[in-house]
Amino acid sequence: MGDTYKMVKVSLETVDYTILVFQIPEEELNDKLTYFTREKGLISKSLYEDFLIATGVSNIEVFLQYIKKKGTDMSQLNEIRGEMVDKVLEINPKLIPSNLVVNSNSVVKLRSLPVQGGTKKDITDIASSTNNQKPLMDNEFWARDIYEAAKNKIDGNTSADKLDTSKIKNVKDLNYVKVQKFWRRIGQYITVKQFEPGSELVILGDRSFNTRTAFQQYVVTICVEEVEDLFVRLDNAGLPNRVSPPILMNELYTLCIKSNIFLDYDVYKDTAECPFEDLSADMDPFESFQSAAENSPEDALSAAMKNKKVKLFRHVSKETLLALDAKIKEKVIGQNEPIEDLVDAIQRASVGLKDPDQPIGSFIFTGYTGVGKTYTAKILAEELTGNRNGIVIIDCSEYSADHEYAKLIGAPSGYIGHEQGGYLTNAVKKNPFSVVLFDEIEKASDKVHQLLLQIMDGGRLTDGKGHKVPFKDTILIMTSNIGVDETKAVSKTIGFGDAAKLTKEKRVKAVKSAVKKKFKPEFLNRVTTIIDFDPLTKENYLHIIGLELEKLKINLKLNRTPYSKLEVDFDKSLCNHIYKIGIDEKFGARPLQRSIEREISTPLARKLLREDMDCANTLVKIAAKRNKVNIVAECIEKVDEPPFYMDAGNGDK
Repeated sequence: MGDTYKMVKVSLETVDYTILVFQIPEEELNDKLTYFTREKGLISKSLYEDFLIATGVSNIEVFLQYIKKKGTDMSQLNEIRGEMVDKVLEINPKLIPSNLVVNSNSVVKLRSLPVQGGTKKDITDIASSTNNQKPLMDNEFWARDIYEAAKNKIDGNTSADKLDTSKIKNVKDLNYVKVQKFWRRIGQYITVKQFEPGSELVILGDRSFNTRTAFQQYVVTICVEEVEDLFVRLDNAGLPNRVSPPILMNELYTLCIKSNIFLDYDVYKDTAECPFEDLSADMDPFESFQSAAENSPEDALSAAMKNKKVKLFRHVSKETLLALDAKIKEKVIGQNEPIEDLVDAIQRASVGLKDPDQPIGSFIFTGYTGVGKTYTAKILAEELTGNRNGIVIIDCSEYSADHEYAKLIGAPSGYIGHEQGGYLTNAVKKNPFSVVLFDEIEKASDKVHQLLLQIMDGGRLTDGKGHKVPFKDTILIMTSNIGVDETKAVSKTIGFGDAAKLTKEKRVKAVKSAVKKKFKPEFLNRVTTIIDFDPLTKENYLHIIGLELEKLKINLKLNRTPYSKLEVDFDKSLCNHIYKIGIDEKFGARPLQRSIEREISTPLARKLLREDMDCANTLVKIAAKRNKVNIVAECIEKVDEPPFYMDAGNGDK
């Protein structure tokens, strides 16, 4: 930005420091203001001022580092903040709030003014457009100054002037204002109820909580608006599987008490009459939310958990189905045609062009080991069901003996394990809309093939207890290495243009011929399609290696370790190095992960453990030179905390 915009040096009077303010061209101001589109026109003065500082001050992060080291208190920070806003508006007067409007599409833009000497049509067009606009300052959030409100809240809590709750018996009768808190974990605002001081007498009453977790759960169910919907969304997104539920709970609780400091756990603990034993480490907040809600006057969360709707295939949106092809191709490399064949069949089924008594689709994935067959099934499950756990994986090598098929449907009555049910039938009962993957189907016994025949033919399976389990909302995928030996000779043919196409056609024909020899006609006749996966090229491998290296960066950030703030830069030379040492055509892309661990992950981990470095201000550069990986750590200038006005605790709108 600094290379294209003029910068003006401005000295601040409230603190001895010079800031650099951008002079933004008028023609680009509307583009900058599109930042507020997501707020739907509900913008507070405080949020707009934060935007001015973040957008208009070039050296804001260096300045914040300066005042942090100086130890500036909050009252002075507010004065500094106000002066910075004034300076930005002096340099960019068009951004004065009175010059801004919100149109019918909730887009904030500059007020349109008639051009001097303009035609009558120009003036008419401008007048017509302004009829659908309203001044930015007329929105209901504008008057909310969250910085002043925070100060008043603290002052109010230390005074004796508290809410008279003698006539209020129910939490629903308490007054509150809704404030928007930015939850950094999901990158979105959530609505928190801010109660008046003294409300804790009604909210907590004479309830007792014997753990910190139980107390936090209760506070969250009371203070978070539409909390049941929030946690259903989090659960469907699989967030509790990636981040420890106690961490999620604590983050939500922290946002709640920022607006309701009288609901602090430590304050309650000091005043509670019952003894406390902190068992929070042994509890899962997501599993025990129901009991917390039942203790509250609003058991909405309990109802949400009990009546949570089961997602079925018909609930998948058009947008998801239309974007499915592109979504899978982003993650599965080098298999465009197989993915298109798979998605085409699923889209046909989505509009009802399939037998209503059969599964969504039944597919046999063939091809070399390590080309992405199993991975495609996993990505399909994640993208289509919206649930990382929306796949049931059956390793067919464990069901090679005829008697082992009973583990899938449950033992018959009178046999050991009858009460437990079957692995497959239990999984589909729990999650009817799922991908069922039979890995290496050729290794399974004929008994398993007969079970699959029942599913593909009638869309259901009878378990060991005699219950009929529907499979109409499942996608059956069977992976196989059948035909690999037959295609090796064909694969050696090097072709270009029509010759290459002919080679692939021969390979597919050889695979289908091998499949027909293995499976009975009545079985294959019920398979939707046989999809042959292509061998991976060098370009595909390099692309996959790049994605795996990017995953390393993401994992480093997501895992809560002392090294999560470390910046890592991977040189392009690494991809070629890993390709040279990690490719074995017999195993496809699978050895790549082990090569990355051996060449990069392990040496990096050892370096971090052996050396004492400031991770928040360190850049680790990793490159390959002369067939060897070099890891170099450099010190960099970096702000280790976000600006104070963008902090989650002060993230009100």
